[in-house]
Amino acid sequence: MPSPPGGSPGPGDAPPASGPLPDPAAREGLAGETAIADREGYLARMAQPLQAKLRIARFVPAGASDVLDVGCADGAVTCALAALFPETAFLGIDLDGGFVDRARERAAGKLDTPAVPNARFERVYLRELLARPERFDATVFCSVLHEFFTYGEGTSSVLKALADAHELLRPGGAILIRDMILHDYARESTLGAAALRARLVARCPAHVVADFERHFGPLDTLERINHLLLKYWYADNWARECAEHYVPVSFEQYADIFRLLGMSRQVAESGTLPFLARKWQTDLGLTAEQLTPLRSTGILVAQKGRAPASPRGAPLG
Repeated sequence: MPSPPGGSPGPGDAPPASGPLPDPAAREGLAGETAIADREGYLARMAQPLQAKLRIARFVPAGASDVLDVGCADGAVTCALAALFPETAFLGIDLDGGFVDRARERAAGKLDTPAVPNARFERVYLRELLARPERFDATVFCSVLHEFFTYGEGTSSVLKALADAHELLRPGGAILIRDMILHDYARESTLGAAALRARLVARCPAHVVADFERHFGPLDTLERINHLLLKYWYADNWARECAEHYVPVSFEQYADIFRLLGMSRQVAESGTLPFLARKWQTDLGLTAEQLTPLRSTGILVAQKGRAPASPRGAPLG
């Protein structure tokens, strides 16, 4: 989901007091964000791990009647989920009007895919939904919260997005996150980092390593090594992808946010997509031992309490 430029409201913030939503075509150079150079390639790449993304379907609450998908892009994931749950109404939202138009075409069966009548799409800010009466049994963030961080106000934008999602849930509803997530220890661990950096320097174009280190610091921790491994191969949109922070919020930080929201964590999983592990072995010659601590994907599920929130001023149990 292409996000608004930094400095203007992030995807979870309220819209400007007046005027249209940001025009994606006008984003080049605004607040350091680079427009997507190859939009078709971007969408194709986003759709490639579709089956892996659909693992999140296992955590859609049983009997859910309404599900919100935040940052739906062209609706590939939303429509695939809607097809799996034909009795559930899905709403996909995104700030890119072109992507929303394509999502609507997909749901209507106009993109060589079956029609999905239980999916609808809107170009709207997440926070705008708070003023509406509709509420949801699940809110999905699929590969999008790292963009809230990068193009919004950092952790603040992620926190606001999750707080808004929490407020939009019915009692007992769930937030489902699928993104690139690492553990806190990776930010401090230097074990094996020098050997991994040597592989990257030897096999990657020099500007890739230099650009990354300019943005995020030296490749001397497991977190930074893992971060670069997730993006070094995106040559088509390198200027944008390099600057985007793929792993800004750790499992432990998400746990803190859920705790503040009074939510209970139900799932916390991490792993590496097989195609990426093979790519790292082929491109960089990484050994099985070197692959062991590396991760590409995290899944988190947190559930809202079933009891109503405590009245203002009442003691919290």
